[in-house]
Amino acid sequence: MGMPLLSALRLNARRLPHRPALRFRDQTWSYVELLSRAESAAAALAALGIAPGEKVPMLSINHPDMLVAYFALTGIGAVPAPLNYRLTDSDLHHGISAAHARFVLFGSGFGGRAAAMADPAWRPIVFADAAHDAPKGALHWDELLQSDPHRAPPLGREGSTIMLHTSGTTGRPKGALRSRFGFEERAIAQRFGMDDRTLAALPLCLSAGCVYTLLPLYLGASVTLLDHFDAGTAIETIECAHITSTMLLPAMLQAMVDHPRWSGADLSSLRVVQSGAGTLSGALKRRLLDRLGEGVLNIYAASTEVGPYANLDGAEVARHLDGNCVGRPFFGVELKLLDDEGHEVATGEVGEICCRSNSQYDGYFEDDELTESTRRGDFLTVGDLGRVDDDGLLHFVGRKRDIIKSGGINVYASEIEQVLQQHPAVAEAHCIGLPDERLTELICAVIVPHADASPSPDELSAFAAARLAAYKKPRRVVLMSEVPKNLTGRVLKTQLVEQVLALPEPRPE
Repeated sequence: MGMPLLSALRLNARRLPHRPALRFRDQTWSYVELLSRAESAAAALAALGIAPGEKVPMLSINHPDMLVAYFALTGIGAVPAPLNYRLTDSDLHHGISAAHARFVLFGSGFGGRAAAMADPAWRPIVFADAAHDAPKGALHWDELLQSDPHRAPPLGREGSTIMLHTSGTTGRPKGALRSRFGFEERAIAQRFGMDDRTLAALPLCLSAGCVYTLLPLYLGASVTLLDHFDAGTAIETIECAHITSTMLLPAMLQAMVDHPRWSGADLSSLRVVQSGAGTLSGALKRRLLDRLGEGVLNIYAASTEVGPYANLDGAEVARHLDGNCVGRPFFGVELKLLDDEGHEVATGEVGEICCRSNSQYDGYFEDDELTESTRRGDFLTVGDLGRVDDDGLLHFVGRKRDIIKSGGINVYASEIEQVLQQHPAVAEAHCIGLPDERLTELICAVIVPHADASPSPDELSAFAAARLAAYKKPRRVVLMSEVPKNLTGRVLKTQLVEQVLALPEPRPE
């Protein structure tokens, strides 16, 4: 099916006009009110000359006007291009430039960043709570909307394409164009519905945060939006707002079950807790099941490019506490596992996860070669590896590409390695992910120093921290005289992880 986003909002405003669509702090917008603001924004942005297909980067923490901008920009056929606000200014400027942006939206706390990244090629538009430190010449969001609040947006341009940024092979942000999000498939497989009261706590700039906040608004449900995740606030919101559904990353769930309020809060309203983008430990699954009851927790697998491809229903989670079972293929998803020669592997054997569905991405922006690398005929893959058991359940095994998922965000090992390799005492730098209950994977750098050098782990950690975004900094640095390699000289990272895990744990600082 797949309606344009603004069209879905219009339909919900007609059939559910007074239902609360969005709650944020102490404010609430009905579907009629949210639609009115979105249409005013669409008309104002069109009046600026923003054209169909034009990319408009967005830099903001979670805020209602970020969602308004999603509806407004897609409503005139333009393409919102949210950026991860935890990136360095250099990476952000690269993402803006790569999108050929003429306008960039800046939200709360980012007016100063707009000034720091000022470029004559594009003009900033700032939300009201970013106006106080906005650069000279910036356009003000509320003034644009109020200039002619009843002006109608141009008709016949509605779309649904969003450019969700991932990292390319160099570690720089890479724009993946998505016009199909599998909202209907997610609703069927994961039991989201129009009567839900949904907690949205993931960053809207990330793929999962974007999709699982737009999903309930697409269905006609009510959303409570947090500007950022805090375990205590999330627990309080679930209790006070009688939240029925939410999407939370494993690290978020771990923080919640470790919070003092977890055991005493009334969480009985929850019927769906969706999780993914990382591995939930058996211990965490058990604590969630014991507290919430069996059937509430769902675990899924997806990627920005492939879309949602497997889901472990709540009824089956209790039978798969160990390992990383991600369930059965989504409704409408054809999934197969291929070996390196392109042949399907037998049941129980590991292969590359390849999928075909109506919720795949459209391709990487201006990178046909990289787009083609994800295709296996008319199937898509991002190099995830898995095996299917005798019951038809998919078990996620690992990744062909060397990616570390830290706190739910993809971090490329190669980028960290290249930075550490610049240190004069480093002969070799290899980055691996170690199991971690809080972060899913802890970034660990394994360093082989030059024979005449003796750098300290603290020195190397500080060197990396000065050159990388904070979330890419290695949390552990290990010095070794050599690392395991195969006959071709490639590092055997699986063995390297085993060797590091066998070492004594570092003493806390």
